[in-house]
Amino acid sequence: MPSVASIPPPVSPADPTGLAFWHEQLSPAEKTFLRQVAVFAATEVAPHGEAWEKQEELPREIFTKAGRLGLLGMTAPRRLGGRGFSYVTYALAVREIARHQAALAIDIAAHNALGCGHLLAAGTPAQHRRVMPKLLRGTWLAAWALTEPEAGSDSGGVQTMATEIGRGRWELTGFKRYITLGRMADVLVVIAVTGQTPEGRKEISAFVVNRAEIQPLRKVPTCGLRASDTAEFRLTKANAELLGERGHGQAAALGCLDKGRIGVAAASLGLARAALDAAVKHVLHRRQFGKRLADFQALQFMLADCEVELRAAEALVLQAAILATRGVRHTLESSVAKLYASEAASRICNHALQIHGGYGYTRDIPVERYWRDARLSEIGEGSSEVQRIIISRALLKSAEGALASAR
Repeated sequence: MPSVASIPPPVSPADPTGLAFWHEQLSPAEKTFLRQVAVFAATEVAPHGEAWEKQEELPREIFTKAGRLGLLGMTAPRRLGGRGFSYVTYALAVREIARHQAALAIDIAAHNALGCGHLLAAGTPAQHRRVMPKLLRGTWLAAWALTEPEAGSDSGGVQTMATEIGRGRWELTGFKRYITLGRMADVLVVIAVTGQTPEGRKEISAFVVNRAEIQPLRKVPTCGLRASDTAEFRLTKANAELLGERGHGQAAALGCLDKGRIGVAAASLGLARAALDAAVKHVLHRRQFGKRLADFQALQFMLADCEVELRAAEALVLQAAILATRGVRHTLESSVAKLYASEAASRICNHALQIHGGYGYTRDIPVERYWRDARLSEIGEGSSEVQRIIISRALLKSAEGALASAR
């Protein structure tokens, strides 16, 4: 295993991949951590990526190793056992893992931003003491369960019901679908209905549920990210503990999604960079009609467009990550970053596959895996269409406010 010193830092002023402008946002400790992540990705992830893909499963051991490194508590406060790093570091770490295995990157991102994120934001000191040290070390994993057959971005469509059966004691009954780490998680944050608001809407609350209380149903077979634990489970009078204030679950969920979208966007960056790097190497070595593919202007322009899109996506993700680190609201910036980075990654991966020709369409090389994996980013944690709704509403609200002020 190479030493940390032997692996070049993933970001530096001379970085040829366009990430030099991230460098100024990092502390010395964060730079050292990212070097360690690069070693981890190169030695513990890359050699096994294809095998995990074929098995459609990630070993629990890889999460344990990730926890020891600090990947499962990157932004959590040090007082609870986290690393206390910025969301810039979080995004770069997710990006680095995604270059080698996007399924693992997405699982790590969900654990950090959604499962742990909701617990950190809304949990009591007692809840923090009980679960956070184990989650941040990687002894336990956290899942975040919002999605159901009729609920996703429309969290108001949640059907899972919570019934109070005594002081501080609740029971949950319902069905959850497409939950990342849904079978592997030791602790789950479950979104459920606790009643009705004075306006007649569903009252949405969040709960902490132990793994023993759920009934795992199946791992959902997916097009891409096949190694990720995307699962369905049922709750039948499951014992649960209220997380945060009753009726505040929807607002807390939206806050988690803002940060979760940074993780999805960062994974998109990693996939796009891996695909583009593969395409560049291919055109330099493959010959057609007596010339290297790199000598054909059509392919040169295609590569140039990919690099421009990727650098633009990186800048947008950085903007959202900086705002998240500062504690400033970043709903719009996260949606912009997630929308652009996910769609750019799909285009870049598609171009990379096309450049590889028949080779790209086979499973002999990972380009087709990048292509499949990237597609989820346009759907998960709010589809591209939902991001456009969020962005357009923000624009219109801002314009209406400006017009009202001018009157």
